[in-house]
Amino acid sequence: MARTIDPHDALMLFQQALSRGEIPLRRGTVDQELFCCIDHPDGKARLSYMRIEDGLLTTLVMLADNGCIDGKPCFQIGYAVPEAYRNQGRARSAVKVAIADVRHELSRVGVPAFYVEAFVGIGNEASQRVAVETISPRPVAVTDELSRLPAFRYVRKIETGAVSAPPVDG
Repeated sequence: MARTIDPHDALMLFQQALSRGEIPLRRGTVDQELFCCIDHPDGKARLSYMRIEDGLLTTLVMLADNGCIDGKPCFQIGYAVPEAYRNQGRARSAVKVAIADVRHELSRVGVPAFYVEAFVGIGNEASQRVAVETISPRPVAVTDELSRLPAFRYVRKIETGAVSAPPVDG
C-alpha cells in the first residue's frame, strides 16, 4: 500500500534514455511544452510527463496505475527535479499540468472521475509542499512498506466533467 520510491532515480534513467533517443515522446494536450511518454510496465499504464530544455530533463512527473479507489481509477504520482533546477516551482507547475492532462484525456473517453495519490517520505519537505499545493492539504501519516519509514499519503479525487453512459438494457 504505502510505498515511497525515489522518483529522482527514475529521472536519471529517463535522462539517459532520452539522451540515447529511446523515449517516444508526444506533446501534452494541455501544455505543448510538457512532453508525455506512455508505457505499460507489468501490464499497467504509466504516464511520464517531462519538461525538457536543451536536451536536459528539468522535471519529471510520473503517474502509474494503482488500481481503484471507490471504483474509480487511481494513479500514484511521483515527481522529481534535478538539483540545479529546484526551488523554482517546476515540480508544482508540472504536477498541476500533468493532472490536468490526465483529466482531459480521461474526460474524452468518458471516465467521470479518478484519484491521484502520493506517498512522500516524512523528511522530504519540498515534495510535501508540492503535494499539499497540488493534491491535498490533509495528508495521512503512514509507514512506507518498502523502507518501513514514516511517510505521508496524499489523496485527491478529480472530477473530469465526463458524463458516464447510462446502463444498456438487454
